[in-house]
Amino acid sequence: MIFEKPDVLYFLFLLIIPILVHLFQLRRYKTTKFSNVALLERIKLQSRKSSTLKKWLILATRLLGLVFLVLAFARPFIAHTDTALEDSEIVIYLDNSFSMELPGKQMSLLEEAKQNLWDELDEKQRFSLFTNDLTWKNVTKSDIKTDFFSIEFAPVQLNYENLLLKAESLFQKQESSRSLFIISDALNFENEVRLKPESDTELSLIVKSPSSLENFTITSAQLQSSNTSKTLQAEISSQAKTEKDITVSLFDNDELVAKTKAYFEKSASTLVNFDLSNRDFKRGKLEIDSDGMSYDNTLYFSLNKEKQIDVLSLYSELDTNKSFLASIYQTDLFDFKEYPISNFDYSRILETDLVILNEIENVNPILISRLREFQDNGGTLVIIPNENAKPDAFKAIAGGSAIYQGSISAKREITGINFDHPLFENVFSEKIQNFDYPSTSRFLRMNTAFTPILKFSNGQSFLAEGNNIYSFASALNSDVSNFTNSPLVVPVFYNIAMQSSPNPQLYSLLGKENLINVKANLGKDEVLKLKNDSQQVIPQQKRSGNSILINTQYQPETAGYFDLVQEDSVLLTLSFNHNRSESELKPMDVSSLETKNFSSIPEAFNSFTEERKILELWTWMLIFAIGFFLIELLILRFLK
Repeated sequence: MIFEKPDVLYFLFLLIIPILVHLFQLRRYKTTKFSNVALLERIKLQSRKSSTLKKWLILATRLLGLVFLVLAFARPFIAHTDTALEDSEIVIYLDNSFSMELPGKQMSLLEEAKQNLWDELDEKQRFSLFTNDLTWKNVTKSDIKTDFFSIEFAPVQLNYENLLLKAESLFQKQESSRSLFIISDALNFENEVRLKPESDTELSLIVKSPSSLENFTITSAQLQSSNTSKTLQAEISSQAKTEKDITVSLFDNDELVAKTKAYFEKSASTLVNFDLSNRDFKRGKLEIDSDGMSYDNTLYFSLNKEKQIDVLSLYSELDTNKSFLASIYQTDLFDFKEYPISNFDYSRILETDLVILNEIENVNPILISRLREFQDNGGTLVIIPNENAKPDAFKAIAGGSAIYQGSISAKREITGINFDHPLFENVFSEKIQNFDYPSTSRFLRMNTAFTPILKFSNGQSFLAEGNNIYSFASALNSDVSNFTNSPLVVPVFYNIAMQSSPNPQLYSLLGKENLINVKANLGKDEVLKLKNDSQQVIPQQKRSGNSILINTQYQPETAGYFDLVQEDSVLLTLSFNHNRSESELKPMDVSSLETKNFSSIPEAFNSFTEERKILELWTWMLIFAIGFFLIELLILRFLK
């Protein structure tokens, strides 16, 4: 038993006063003479015994009443555990990720968790609460009532390491009983996780299990184009193999254009196709009907009008073998022009997307200056060296770094392909090992700092890339190399041009790095903005001349359509979607975690209350004190 006010116990010393009063109280007797003394003596003895007993009973009840009265004021209690005697701090993590939208017993897991948590919190209890995107520190229920029930689903989910760090920062007292409650569905977390705080924080994991894991998702979409048609192919996924079919709808803005069925046939994914040949679909949308999570039932996409890519080829007057470039860039996607270097206006270089130096003998300082400015504006340069070129001929173009380091006259076959380079993305269905290798008889040794794309049999680079410069190791005319007769020549030059001015993707994922290069003449303090009907944000952007590189990793934060605008002019329409990783629904094994695991919020808070429960005894002490005082009154009244 522990006393809240132990100093009051000193009043027990005052009990000596009633003891002294009772022990030293003297009663004087008056003597009366009677003839029959023997009879009077017997009555006298009986009267003294009764009086003594009554006196001791009164003393005992009075002392006990005073003792229990003093104890009542000392406020005694019994603590169930040592933790109950410490100051308690409570931090609560409420998972509001998309997976918490799965159905619980009567409503979504998040709504159930909010209602149960609210019912368990005391009105005067102080606590800290945080979700994946919101934080409240040291508050009571009344402080957050409005905001609490407005908690919505968030597209991000804290991993457990960041979750624990966040919780530790919310505890205020160093010497206190710390309790962290994690309320989550335990989905989509890594299985091997260190769910143990650095300090002595008591951690309780409350797992909200959905009544069903069934969920259908529009996983991805891609555009398949040919000269005569455009097809949108979408992948629809299920959480598990199923025989169900799902209706997939295609919208242009809010206009329903087409519907089809996605048949799974005992599979976990299937593909559906829509013909887009007759529409531009500047603001397109795919939708499915699913009772699981709603965020992955919609996929936004946009198709901006493809602009022609300006390709400029400069050659020496003596060069007659230039026709292979014209045949590669003869499609409507490219505006291809080639000029002899002798009578070309260098200022036109800045107006193009891709410049190809096709076996130029002499690179003069004016051309170098224009090419450096072109690169600073985000342009792409291809260097095909002349067969008589010196190794240091193009050093100034690469900012002082040597592209070539020596000349070699020997036949080499081109046998190595860097299949992982973006230049060959979607070019090969498999990694080819045996094909008709092109070769060259004279070449320059490449700087190893450049990324190899095509390699000779000895591992040296034939085509390498660095700082947006694609450099060949040798001339490509038929006297030196047969590379222009190889099947590799078309995808190499075609994809270099396509990547020099890439069109925006069908859609982008929120929170992922997505680079968009646009050209616009901006004022000194002018910036490009992303705008829709409800909001306007400024994405991260970097300007180089009239070329602006947009990075949408941090803005916007909501899914939907956004126009990239310069003042009132719309440059592009972009679409953004949430990452679909939250739809994988991988339950975590919590049995091996060093935590207290609970299946419900009331169960966890009841356990917390029991461990900190204090049995207060002062009321019983007061009852006993009153009881003994009543007994004393009864003795005085009725005991003769």
